[in-house]
Amino acid sequence: MDELENALKLEIRKKIYNTIKRNPGLHFRELQRRVDIATGALQYHVDYLTKRHLVKTERETKFLRYYLVRQDFSQTALMSLLRQESMRRIIVFLMQKRFAHNASIAKGVGLSPSTTSWHLEKMAEAGIVEKSRRGKKTFFRLVDKDAIAEILVDYRRSFLDEVVNNFVEVWEEI
Repeated sequence: MDELENALKLEIRKKIYNTIKRNPGLHFRELQRRVDIATGALQYHVDYLTKRHLVKTERETKFLRYYLVRQDFSQTALMSLLRQESMRRIIVFLMQKRFAHNASIAKGVGLSPSTTSWHLEKMAEAGIVEKSRRGKKTFFRLVDKDAIAEILVDYRRSFLDEVVNNFVEVWEEI
């Protein structure tokens, strides 16, 4: 019996593993909500899976995000950003534009310009957006729309988000 089969003998552990597989990049509390298990029990099973090199964690500011080791998922930085609602709204907004400046993005996603600016800086640091100045304004554009679209399409159900669903419907029609 291989390590995976042995580790997933317990039904709850299998449920945790499969939830991470379908929803890469979930943080602990969201994983807990989706699996519906007590905090201590979830921590025990996630630690068990991590020690057996089946699940890996990525730290993103104050959150640990969970991914499968066996799942070839190279876009952890992008997925981490997409797991945050405000970031996701900005990214989906930019998917529909060639480029946009901070004020138009803020208005389009319903965030304050300062909050939008902070999120855009984080995305620029992660290499998700590029900045360019024209006169007094800084414009932003997504670096790899195809990779973002692929993730949004592949994991659309994991976001539980109407914005993503609407985008995917339009994207698939193109």
